[in-house]
Amino acid sequence: MAEVKRSGITRKGSEITLTITIPAEQVKEAFKRIKDAALKEVKVSGFRPGKVPKEVAEKQLNEDTLAQNLFQEIVPLAYAQTVSKEGLKPIIPPQITVKAFDKDKELIFEAKTVERPPINLGNYQATLKGLKGKIIYGPEGKPIKGEEDITAAQVLEKLRKTVKVDIPDILIDYEVQRMLSSLVDQVRSLDLTVDQYLSSQGKTAEGVKKEYHEIAERNLKDEFILIEIADAKGIKVSEKDIEKAIEATPDENIKSNLREQRGKIYLEDILRKRKTIEHLLELSKGK
Repeated sequence: MAEVKRSGITRKGSEITLTITIPAEQVKEAFKRIKDAALKEVKVSGFRPGKVPKEVAEKQLNEDTLAQNLFQEIVPLAYAQTVSKEGLKPIIPPQITVKAFDKDKELIFEAKTVERPPINLGNYQATLKGLKGKIIYGPEGKPIKGEEDITAAQVLEKLRKTVKVDIPDILIDYEVQRMLSSLVDQVRSLDLTVDQYLSSQGKTAEGVKKEYHEIAERNLKDEFILIEIADAKGIKVSEKDIEKAIEATPDENIKSNLREQRGKIYLEDILRKRKTIEHLLELSKGK
């Protein structure tokens, strides 16, 4: 396991930058192990696999590839060890930057991540009690059904304007990249290139990134606000609630996936948000 020689922590709001140093001795050992394994895989005409003379096999190796393999082996372990030691609770994978490396010296890398941002809910209850439903007008300019019920979208929009929560850029960028990756996968499933898809929609790459940035920031604010309120009010989801939701799912494949641990965690999150929104709607009606 990776042994961290020392680490430094810099905070900027909920954004965290870790500077982690792995001792030279451990770097040497890991590099030797990785190189020895690579030498056994080298294939040279006239020699059996694993029997290529070392001086011949070494010429076939790529130092950059060996270094990348080294990073993949020891950097994640050192990061995880530091996070555990410091009691951190990152909510996204780290952005890794190698600051100093030599196969015979210590390895220094920087890891940027973010924890759940602090939120000041203020007197959100009083804020919501002032909400009024939207009125829908017909072709003649007269209300169709009078005052409509307050919607979840109205509640969340109001909270976004009043609750204080600072979403770090690194978190928004991470969410935007996730959304862009999903878009690329969808476009490829249609046998189109991204350029073809954007052209058909009358959009540009920069326009989509800007749009996704706004959506990501809005969604993240909603996410953290709902979590904070759910925590404050002690809103929970029981096993019975989860099982009931699973049983109500008509698709057997989806039902099977939801019964797995990951599926239950996902479902619990969805149900908890739903309960929280129901609580907020009741507040907005003065109940």
